[in-house]
Amino acid sequence: MSYDKRKSGIKYGFTTIQHDPRLKFELSTEAYCVADAIYNLSNNPSSIAPGWCYSSRQSIADMFGISKRSVQRALEELKNKELLIVNEDTNFLRTTQKWFDEFVQYQLQKNVQISRGDNLS
Repeated sequence: MSYDKRKSGIKYGFTTIQHDPRLKFELSTEAYCVADAIYNLSNNPSSIAPGWCYSSRQSIADMFGISKRSVQRALEELKNKELLIVNEDTNFLRTTQKWFDEFVQYQLQKNVQISRGDNLS
């Protein structure tokens, strides 16, 4: 019996999780990973839909080795916490200003502290 859930031909990436803001917003790790992917995909300058993530729910699921239903639950969680916008016409996705302010800025500030040699404890 194999426990390997990876699909053949799919390369899985990684997500660096900032647990301080994740816990502040009581986000599941799956919702965090989904939001982080949406943020990064929507900021691709060569996108056919600038500012939006147009990946299918199944494609997002495949990125993390989770089910499409898990992605749908994560999207609901993110919408309920005002961290995600879904375009009603296209069904494209993007994170909100709140995601940027609370999660992206947190990482940027942490990176500045590390580069300056600040004590993070």
